[in-house]
Amino acid sequence: MGMLITKKPEKILIVRLSAIGDVVHVLPALRLLRLNFPKSRISWLVEDKASDILTGHPDIDDVIVFPRKKWQGTVLKINKTLGTLSDILSFYKKLRREHYDLIIDFQGNLKSGIMNLITGSGKKVGFGREFCKEFNYLTTHYQAFPPKKKMHRIDKNLFLLKELGIENGFQRPKLPVFKPDKKYISKFIKTDINPSLPIIIIHPGTSKFGSYKQWPPSNYALVADMILDTYEVNVVFTWGPYEFGVVKEIVEKMKHKALPACETRSIKQLVELISRSSLFIGGDTGPLHIASILDIPVVGIYGPKDPEIYGPYNGNSIVIKKDVPCSPCRKRTCGDPICMSTILPYDVFLGVEKMFTTEKH
Repeated sequence: MGMLITKKPEKILIVRLSAIGDVVHVLPALRLLRLNFPKSRISWLVEDKASDILTGHPDIDDVIVFPRKKWQGTVLKINKTLGTLSDILSFYKKLRREHYDLIIDFQGNLKSGIMNLITGSGKKVGFGREFCKEFNYLTTHYQAFPPKKKMHRIDKNLFLLKELGIENGFQRPKLPVFKPDKKYISKFIKTDINPSLPIIIIHPGTSKFGSYKQWPPSNYALVADMILDTYEVNVVFTWGPYEFGVVKEIVEKMKHKALPACETRSIKQLVELISRSSLFIGGDTGPLHIASILDIPVVGIYGPKDPEIYGPYNGNSIVIKKDVPCSPCRKRTCGDPICMSTILPYDVFLGVEKMFTTEKH
């Protein structure tokens, strides 16, 4: 049963704390929300590591950063604990002080449930019992029950808005980038690579948390060489914190010349670099979802995660996945990740070939 909105909410709070890919998956819903409530003040509660995507976003009035990383680092240092505790207290007070008319919890777990309760605010909308985790449904007033369990995250998030009487419809969201970031990426492209040739971006890394989705670096080296054997392109390897070593190892293994990307000091710089590419290759990570939402052709390498739920969303993408009996799975570690190890470099290269032939037609 949908929730009736009799008057347009003045203040709306979106709760989706992390990770980068998950935040990106809520952006189409944000676009729809803004189109339906042009005059409402929309705030978004997000963790520090994913907040950069949202700063300066035209559809958001206020980005509230939950400084999880900072607090985790200081809570155990006795001399800083008191400062942190007063930080935490003022953060909670700010959330309560705002008196939001409407809270939309796209996350649906214990962490976001606690945030819902802290706000002490008006109408809270979230997912129903089978569609959220850790008793989150107890913290919301109105629950959405999507028509099926297996739904792409973007569609599931759009479905949540149906509770507000906002009918479904994918709108390509904005991913704003600041001028200095554009300049920084332009300089890298002009200086280090051939600007007249298309750019293929390969992102071989995964977050530390997602290392079980990692495809072997030697495979990436082989795919990149196959591409450069066949096409006149620039192959650029992007990397995040702590991933430069992997990229260096790949580039050194190759017989052709490929380049590590410049250091992207923010998600915005990475967004800008991806937006300049003609094709993106990588696993189920934040950068893949950024490429997909920017409508860059994607070749996704999928192992444990179900691409129906977590795959690239745009039409011009190909998922490389092996039919193994244990995939998809929810394991965080695996002694024998056959879902990844059975994917061969040639399988991925065939995906690239397919994308190149469809691009030409």
